[in-house]
Amino acid sequence: MPVPRRKRMRRRAPVVEDVMTRIDLQPAGGLPAQPAAARVLLDEPHLRLRRIDLAAGGGIPPCRMHDDVVFVVLAGRVRFRSEGEESVVDAPGAVYVPGGATERSMDAPAPSIVLAVQVRRPPEAAETGGSVR
Repeated sequence: MPVPRRKRMRRRAPVVEDVMTRIDLQPAGGLPAQPAAARVLLDEPHLRLRRIDLAAGGGIPPCRMHDDVVFVVLAGRVRFRSEGEESVVDAPGAVYVPGGATERSMDAPAPSIVLAVQVRRPPEAAETGGSVR
C-alpha cells in the first residue's frame, strides 16, 4: 500500500496593515492669528505627534506632563522652560524634556513652528517618574 504524501503547508506572512503612515506637516491654514495653535498629526497608544504654530510673542503657558517630549523647532526661535531651566532653540534644532510630572512652557519672539513628539509613558513609569527608554 502506498504511503500517502504529506501536504506541504505554505507559511503565510502575517498581514500587516499600515506599515507606514505618511504625515502631512503643513498647517491647517497658515500661522495662527491667536498666540498658539496646535494640531495633532498622529495619535497612537505609545506616541502623539503634534504641530504647534506660535505667532510672534505667542506661547504655551506652564503645564505639567508625565510623558517624555522632544520638541523640534522647524522654523523660527523658541524659548523652552522646564523646572527652572531655560533653553532657547533656533531652527533647525530640538530639545528633549523628560517626563515625570515636570512643568514646562514655551514662547516665541517671532513666528515659529514646533513639532512635539510625545512618548506616552507606561503607567508604572509615570508613577515612579522614570523616563521611557
